[in-house]
Amino acid sequence: MSRRAAVLTAAALALGTVFTAPATASAAEACTWTAHKVVPPDGYSAQFTSVRGTDSHGNYAGDVVDLRVNMGRVVLWTDGQPRIPDALASFVYPHVADENSAGTVLLSGSLPTSTEVGVYLFSGGHRGPGTLTQLPTPAGYRINSAVALNERGDVLASASAVRDDHAVSILWSDLAAGPIVIDSPAGGGIDLDDDGTVLLNAPDNKLGALWRHGQVIPLTGEDRPVLIRAIRNGVVVGTAIDSWPSSRALAWHGPNDPRQLEQGGTAEAINAHGLIAGSLTNLVGHAAVWQDTRLLGALPAPDGVDADVFVVGDDGTVFGNTGSEYGPLRWTCA
Repeated sequence: MSRRAAVLTAAALALGTVFTAPATASAAEACTWTAHKVVPPDGYSAQFTSVRGTDSHGNYAGDVVDLRVNMGRVVLWTDGQPRIPDALASFVYPHVADENSAGTVLLSGSLPTSTEVGVYLFSGGHRGPGTLTQLPTPAGYRINSAVALNERGDVLASASAVRDDHAVSILWSDLAAGPIVIDSPAGGGIDLDDDGTVLLNAPDNKLGALWRHGQVIPLTGEDRPVLIRAIRNGVVVGTAIDSWPSSRALAWHGPNDPRQLEQGGTAEAINAHGLIAGSLTNLVGHAAVWQDTRLLGALPAPDGVDADVFVVGDDGTVFGNTGSEYGPLRWTCA
């Protein structure tokens, strides 16, 4: 999901300096955004550390590359302190996809005893050893990667049909007796809303669609190539590409209702309260945040360099990656 790389000044971060920028909201919403360095686990490089999800209660999850074996390790940060859980230390090529407010982490990968990739939920890991649960893969399909986890515990993953290798999505829902295979020409699942709606990403950057209870509902209102990114509380965010690097950040408040974000270049992530993170002006603009379509302000970075946005917590915390040796950043506003 990274849009670009940026470099932070070594001296400032080495001294633990935080960078601040005022938000441009109304007086009732005004606050100051502050960037904090995310600490990697001992013995690992921050440059190869990423945050993928948060419980919105001060804890978050992600992964780090173990350069000794060129393979990822799952990392949990509890109250800002990182650790690699013992229950997940033996995973082969794990991919952390998401985390919900219960502190349950969604990941995919395989155990040393198996060559098959599976989808797993890891719960209770922030305050204890944690419990690992594998979700059943429907017969005739193989898992490619975990994709998204919602608040009620529904899970979305990408998969392939064994018979001809064509791509599908698989949804495990609390409302269904077993996994649901979504096989639609409208695209593959890229995100999952809390009501179980799946956001489909159309091939060739065409406009995507919503999958809801078996019905496909196309998004409309944009004839340019679109990078669809996320959905929350029925609002879809994405980026219309006019010509490199010209682009427009959009939020669909209904399948037929795209709205342009004020001075928005890209829209990458959204939380339950409509806080959107992306970039200003164009595809390579400075990282920023919006409330709905209204610009709140730029996310601070030294000397005009920037970071990519990955995760927006429901507590208003934003996580991103600098693309440099300093790794991920955490932004808070107070």
